[in-house]
Amino acid sequence: MRNRSLIYYLLLILLLSGTGCEKYIPFVNAPVFEQKLVITSFISPSDTLSRIYVSSNQRLYGFTEQPEYPGDLTGTISDGTNEIELDTTSFGLSFSHDRMPVIPGKTYTLKVASSNGLNAEATATVPQQREILIKVDTTTRETDDYMTVSILALDIELTDYPGEKNFYNVIGKLTGYKSTSNQNSIKSIRYWCEYIDDKVASPDNRIKLESWEVPSLNNYDSAFIDIILLNTEESYYRYHKSLKNYDSGDNPFSEASPVYSNIEGGLGIFTSYT
Repeated sequence: MRNRSLIYYLLLILLLSGTGCEKYIPFVNAPVFEQKLVITSFISPSDTLSRIYVSSNQRLYGFTEQPEYPGDLTGTISDGTNEIELDTTSFGLSFSHDRMPVIPGKTYTLKVASSNGLNAEATATVPQQREILIKVDTTTRETDDYMTVSILALDIELTDYPGEKNFYNVIGKLTGYKSTSNQNSIKSIRYWCEYIDDKVASPDNRIKLESWEVPSLNNYDSAFIDIILLNTEESYYRYHKSLKNYDSGDNPFSEASPVYSNIEGGLGIFTSYT
């Protein structure tokens, strides 16, 4: 009987101590929201039209679900000699290369303003047009971890232009086709993407990528592979590397990795590639 009473007393103490842990946090003022223009634009000599996507940053605190409106937009782009007004579009701004050619080696200055009193500015220097050679070897092998599967491995090598700092984006696209019993063809597409700099180049100015693998090769009757190489500005490389670190960090307890921005007075990226 005494033991049972002791258990009741212990339970009562635990309940009382638990309620004592509750604490009410008083309301505090949220940080002041500072609206900024958010710009995303990649210009290249290979295009005929360059798009400048413009929006606004959004509030983290508050009860409104309405997105912040950037205001009515205007802007200019200059190559150091000529300057033109940008065209207004549903996504922001744009300019035709007939009016402002994008030329390798030139520096372009973008200026954007809104009716909300917001202003942003950025510069981009288009990389030189270099002759960079790509070599692709394909090999197949079989693995039987659980069942026999054919794997296609792509080994990619490219030449690096010596004597200057270079940054690259290598994009792979595999389009596979499979004929079904009713003779209809099923198509599937897979992409790879890798951002590299010439620090990984060997002494003979060659860069070798780790193998890209297609583990479901036996799902296709035929497949076509496209490899695209972009010679990019350093800001292009830094922006996409920071996005990759932000989206796919391995350590869930690490501090947030900020996304790279080169927009003065705003956020986002204005950069170039050939």
